[in-house]
Amino acid sequence: MHAGAHLPLSSTSPPLQIVSTKSVNASERREFWRSGGSFLFGPLQLDQYGREPFDANFSYTRFGDLIFSRLAARVSHRVVRSNAAALGDDRPFLKAVLQTRGRSVIAQSGRTTPLSPGEWTVYDAGDPYSVTLTAGGEFSLILIPWEQVVARGFDLRSLVLRPFSARRGFGKLVWNLVDTAVDQIPELPGHSTSNLAEIVAQMFRIALFESFDAHAPQNSSEALRQRVKLYVAAHLGDPDFSLAKLAELTHCSKRYLHMIFRPEGVSISDYILKSRLQRCRTELLNPASAHRSITDIAYSWGFNNSNHFSRCFKREFGLAPRELRNDLGVWSRFAARDAKPS
Repeated sequence: MHAGAHLPLSSTSPPLQIVSTKSVNASERREFWRSGGSFLFGPLQLDQYGREPFDANFSYTRFGDLIFSRLAARVSHRVVRSNAAALGDDRPFLKAVLQTRGRSVIAQSGRTTPLSPGEWTVYDAGDPYSVTLTAGGEFSLILIPWEQVVARGFDLRSLVLRPFSARRGFGKLVWNLVDTAVDQIPELPGHSTSNLAEIVAQMFRIALFESFDAHAPQNSSEALRQRVKLYVAAHLGDPDFSLAKLAELTHCSKRYLHMIFRPEGVSISDYILKSRLQRCRTELLNPASAHRSITDIAYSWGFNNSNHFSRCFKREFGLAPRELRNDLGVWSRFAARDAKPS
């Protein structure tokens, strides 16, 4: 759906970094806020309500390839990601937002959703949107690469900007985990934060799956196909996951699953294999996983034979896993050399 993350990743995760308008001249605060947050949120237009000096702050950190932020504002304002900004700045992230104080109104793709404390929703960080936050409002947000949350081709329109509760079910579990994880990040080694990021992403997948299952139209082959993709995404790490197990989970026959999946142009088994290979490729390209062996990464995504994995990987991407890692290492060394001052 989107290609290439713009935010740098690393093998270590810093404590929360803070960006605040408090020490900035009142006349410069709006421009400071707009430009100061662009690296994290992308280019945004800022509209303020009222005449008092703009006053807001946000903190942020990164663990694995997830980005977490807490934002608070003392004045009512709206930020807008325009069509032009979206076209010029692709953000391959799903953005999940939890309202913790005050209220906000988020609009995207013709849908408008108000959030009250204890409610959360998701939207596409790469598409045009607007967020209006009341004075004294606060929210937490987390940016997750699309491919870690939903299967490729999954239609998220039924869930975008639908309000969910963070007071019960998986919504409560995932946001409690996120808050606890962020507070503990400075104490965790780099490899642990990568594993933690995968757990958080998987919990978001499950939370969205619960919501999709509750809101999907009944007796719809399209809805079932999307549900199958979510099942696949949530079970890729299980080496025993197969068409037979999928049929058991969905209470459908294998024949019927093949029929409803026909519009995808690939069999379900091939879809599972390609999804696993894509996850492995993402891990191999992630500097935070540089300490992990290729076999370890392959086995973590459901493969149980390293030779079979290498053959499938080369057939899918045109080069062996080790070649991909070697190419990445050469590129990184050149990048590090070029970054040094002359």
